[in-house]
Amino acid sequence: MSSEDLKQHATSSHDFYVLLGVEFETSEADIKRAYRKTSLQYHPDKNPGKLDVIEKFHLLAIARDVLLDPEAKAAYDKARAARRAKEAQQSLFEGKRKQMKEDLENREKGFKRKRGEELDAEEKLEREIRRLAEDGKRRRREREEQLSREKQEEASFMEEGPEPAPASVVPSEVPEIDRTVKARWVREGDGASLDKERLIEMFSKFGQIDSGLVMRDKKMRIGGEKHKKVVATGFVVFRSIVSAHAAVEDARRTFKFLESVFWANKEPDIASPAAATMEYSAPSTPASTPKSFRVSFPGVYQNGSGGLSTPSFSFSPQSPSLEEVTLMRLKQAERKRLEEQIRQKEADEE
Repeated sequence: MSSEDLKQHATSSHDFYVLLGVEFETSEADIKRAYRKTSLQYHPDKNPGKLDVIEKFHLLAIARDVLLDPEAKAAYDKARAARRAKEAQQSLFEGKRKQMKEDLENREKGFKRKRGEELDAEEKLEREIRRLAEDGKRRRREREEQLSREKQEEASFMEEGPEPAPASVVPSEVPEIDRTVKARWVREGDGASLDKERLIEMFSKFGQIDSGLVMRDKKMRIGGEKHKKVVATGFVVFRSIVSAHAAVEDARRTFKFLESVFWANKEPDIASPAAATMEYSAPSTPASTPKSFRVSFPGVYQNGSGGLSTPSFSFSPQSPSLEEVTLMRLKQAERKRLEEQIRQKEADEE
């Protein structure tokens, strides 16, 4: 093979060392030995009709000639080294490129996953907010309905009054609402389990009771406290307004756990029986009534015909009777006297 042909083959992209199965910088003897061994394997006589094998056989001869020629071998080694460096650089570049691509894909996947998690979290938060809003609306609606029922029950009790007393009991002339006492207590301590029966038993200390009622508990602030407490409210209808008055005055002193005890309607006026109305009757005393008698009784006066008229007093059946007012006044005076004695005793001790 001419030197020109060898120089042309020296630029081949085939790796002649790999093709012959020898190491780089091997000896000429090893190259010849490797050629003989490999060429026998790919000889056309042993592989008739196989064009790829025949082509490889001719390529083995070219590899042997190039590697045995010093000038051609030097040119081939130089071209081979440049080609291998380029391949290594390309491989490195491809590796970096592949790594960058993989990193970018991973970041995109991570971003999508993180974004998906954020969207899921936002969706969960929105669902929770909607649930809490609906729950708050439901609770407010239930609370409003409960307050409305309590107001209706209380209004019905105030208007219609409690259960009527038995027929054997002679009712008081004072309306039930004016003989009704309203008590309020916190659901804790002695008041935790206070019910209708026990409430009636407690207040029976002040007099006979017709009926009682305990309303539904509700939360409210007591005495300006920061936190709300469960508070119960009860009504007690006394047979006598005198007993009701005694309960209003003394119940809180007797039962310390009661928050308040007051009249369910309005406090009766015991300072002056305003309900008493004067109706003047016709003359019923002789005209000869002595003047001294008229002077002694200022309420007796002389009418136009010379006769004497006396005022007759009658009390409205809707108000406490004179006897009831008198009893309430006496009890109030007695209470004031005892309080004054206690204060005087404490002052003396000090």
